[in-house]
Amino acid sequence: MGNPTRAVVLSGGGARGAYEAGVLRYILEAVPEETGEPPQFDIVCGTSVGAINAAWLAATLNDPERAGERLWYLWRTLKFSEVVSVSWREITRLAAEFVGRADWLEAAAGEEEGGRRGGLLDTSYFQQLVRDEIPFHNIHRNLDRGVLKAATVSATDIVSGRTTVFAQTASGELPEWTRDPRRVAVGGPLTADKVLASASLPILFPVVRIGQRWFSDGGLRQNTPLTPALRLGADRVLVITLHAESQMPEPNPNPFDEPLPGPARHYPDYLFLMGKLLDALLLDPLDYDLMVLERINAMLRQAEKLFATDESAIEQLNELMRAYRGKGYRIVEPQVIRPSRDLGSMASTFASQVDSEFWGSRILDTLGSRAAESAGYGESDLLSYLLFDGGYTSQLLKLGYRDAKARHDSLIRFFTD
Repeated sequence: MGNPTRAVVLSGGGARGAYEAGVLRYILEAVPEETGEPPQFDIVCGTSVGAINAAWLAATLNDPERAGERLWYLWRTLKFSEVVSVSWREITRLAAEFVGRADWLEAAAGEEEGGRRGGLLDTSYFQQLVRDEIPFHNIHRNLDRGVLKAATVSATDIVSGRTTVFAQTASGELPEWTRDPRRVAVGGPLTADKVLASASLPILFPVVRIGQRWFSDGGLRQNTPLTPALRLGADRVLVITLHAESQMPEPNPNPFDEPLPGPARHYPDYLFLMGKLLDALLLDPLDYDLMVLERINAMLRQAEKLFATDESAIEQLNELMRAYRGKGYRIVEPQVIRPSRDLGSMASTFASQVDSEFWGSRILDTLGSRAAESAGYGESDLLSYLLFDGGYTSQLLKLGYRDAKARHDSLIRFFTD
């Protein structure tokens, strides 16, 4: 049968992306120690902050040990006051629009933003980090050397709402993509602008112009880019998600009368609601997608048993599927690594332990303080996206490393069987 095609899929979630870096470092260190060879990632797919990690991985797979160490270092040394600041230019523009005087700001803003508009937060730090640290030219080299087969980042076209998958492949060509008009694929080299567009958290970060189109966070429609990995031919998929496994409460026959603990019994404040809104915008259908994948795998295994003496039967079934979806079905083995702790709760705890000087501005100090006060809800989703600080990201790095270590045996099988 030959070696399976392996893919890693990295989801979005702002500062939560440090968790992915922790998982990746363990894999990049542990697999060579066990097998004597670096892990083979044939396909690398990322969305939002996962696009930054994915581009880094695709560009540095030729030196996996350094790749893991450096990515860890970059996440660990972030300083909130340097990374996150209020975009007063955008706030001024919004105020001018409100009073009908935005016209005199348009020309200057267009020149200074250089293809970026909007966003309540200034993202200059991340723009520079992505441009300076990721050797994009090396993605082509890794593809040319056979270290990698394909790399993708997903963004959302603001006007059409379509998910656009920017894909760079070894052959320079793309397989037939989904027939769903809401999802398209565009070939060509991955660039800093494409990665920054994918990582542009809605409302908070500026949208990015690529060509004549404006793009925002890919997580709006595809927070965990499983589909690109499957379309590009993955037989095994390692998914690193940034949402802990949800624990559904026992059904209550009278849920409206069930009291909530502490401050959670009062009306949620606007910061809590903003966090939930961001969660809703970046809704992750991963668990549903995995159920569909397992269902298809079960059907194909059963078909193999039923038609063991007639190999053409499965091919005929796939011919039928190609007419509907442009591609046949095959068995794909998934493996998922997810946080063993709730990252929102960790953010809330961290925020309660820092002083007002940490936040760097009164607006951000208010955000952090209110989030810490809402600990009665047991989480702070908004802050978990924005806490780009080594104090918080170090915790996520270590958590990701530990969670991957706990899956050591299954990870080794993923890369060796």
